[in-house]
Amino acid sequence: MRNLIRIAVVLCLTTILCSCASVSVVDTWRNPVLSGSRLHKVLVVSFARKEGSRAVYEDMLVSELHRHGVEAVSSYTILSQVKLPDWHALDRAVRSTGSQGVLTVQTIKVEKQTTVQPSAVATPYPGYWYPPAFPDWDFPGYYRSMALYGPIYVSTYDVATMQVNLFDLGSDKLVWASTMQTMEPENVTKVGKDLAHKVVKSLKKEGLI
Repeated sequence: MRNLIRIAVVLCLTTILCSCASVSVVDTWRNPVLSGSRLHKVLVVSFARKEGSRAVYEDMLVSELHRHGVEAVSSYTILSQVKLPDWHALDRAVRSTGSQGVLTVQTIKVEKQTTVQPSAVATPYPGYWYPPAFPDWDFPGYYRSMALYGPIYVSTYDVATMQVNLFDLGSDKLVWASTMQTMEPENVTKVGKDLAHKVVKSLKKEGLI
């Protein structure tokens, strides 16, 4: 019975963890000068180094934009190179789509971060137990004292900071920008889906789409 309860608890915790958002919004900016009309066609450009990651981010954003009635195009469908071409080639491609705006996404930095979870008590377990160190201890005393001690957990993980920008092609000015972070940069599909949802939600709230 206890094993079944433990399994159920583990499954519940796993479900909760898996359902947690993989992307957090650090800040968002809206150009106060450019009001403009809603954008109905947008070109999505990812500056990911890996072609596969680039396609995932672009397709996720395109799919989410389509769900909200915006015609969107992934840049890799017209610029298939692993590395994006020079500015003039990119500009020609952008104009050829007839898009009103360009939505760009780029990982600007990846940092290592470390968290330390201390033990249950201020005094850590010394790492040994034998008579010279604790001459008065017996088994009951040892058992009760061990209940107070716990290991110190050290976790190291990557934190990626991502920048998403929306440019108006009529003026070439930056209309909207957002900085986001994720602790799962290697999980491109999950991050891309969550990022797309948050980006489009914000653009809709701002009346840009």
